[in-house]
Amino acid sequence: MINLIGKELIANSLIYLAGLLWGIELIPQVIKTLKTKNVKGISLAFYMICLTAYIVYGIGNIMLGNWNIVIAHIPSLILFTTMLILVLKYRK
Repeated sequence: MINLIGKELIANSLIYLAGLLWGIELIPQVIKTLKTKNVKGISLAFYMICLTAYIVYGIGNIMLGNWNIVIAHIPSLILFTTMLILVLKYRK
């Protein structure tokens, strides 16, 4: 079955699906934060470490020419950056 569809097509589809899911996972937190304007209990250090990881991961994949992985992570990076901005904006 895999040979009929193509292993590369399946692998790339899974990569894009994972990128989409990583983006979707932040939507409830962004909505809650926008509604409540409360980031109590949300760690700024977590978001700073994750941002560093995104940058390093992105640079590595760009260097290797893994553009499908870089593109797949754009939605999650946008929502992640939105959440980081909200944490910085609403922290006391």
